[in-house]
Amino acid sequence: MYLTLNLSPSLTVEPVQKWRIAMLRKYKNEEDVFELLRLFETGTISRDDWRHAEHLVVALCYLTDRPLDEATNRMRSGIFNLLGAFGVDLGKEMPYHETLTVFWMRTAYAFTLMTAELPLYERANRIIDAFDKDYPLRFYSKELLFSDRARAEYVEPDLSQPDHSASATSVNAALSTPA
Repeated sequence: MYLTLNLSPSLTVEPVQKWRIAMLRKYKNEEDVFELLRLFETGTISRDDWRHAEHLVVALCYLTDRPLDEATNRMRSGIFNLLGAFGVDLGKEMPYHETLTVFWMRTAYAFTLMTAELPLYERANRIIDAFDKDYPLRFYSKELLFSDRARAEYVEPDLSQPDHSASATSVNAALSTPA
């Protein structure tokens, strides 16, 4: 038996699509987004709740009122602060990844420029939909991206160069998703 969600007389949503709609609407307002930022900055978000989507949304927050370099520095220091709050011994393990941090900040920056007219919570919902965690593998081989060098310092992609000035395909797909 299928459960359907009636959105309008002519539109129903099957169970799998219902989950997708719920994910697209994770943030209902600006307060939801700023609560995530607060949890990140105070180091009180749980390790289980700090995933790819949350990285992207915090990046958007920083890019809203800061230049890219400053926002990237803020993100980097925030991640190190959070790793400390998680109890990670950075002398023994290094989960921080410089290349991924810079790549995602540049991607989020391009997204921010293309979606500036949208409220922050809507941009947050749409960036989550636009860019899955494997997006960098379109530009980097696994060997390079997951190398010790790429973790320690930013390295340029070895497969192709992302167009961070646009990221148009993913952004346009996200923008065409009904709000």
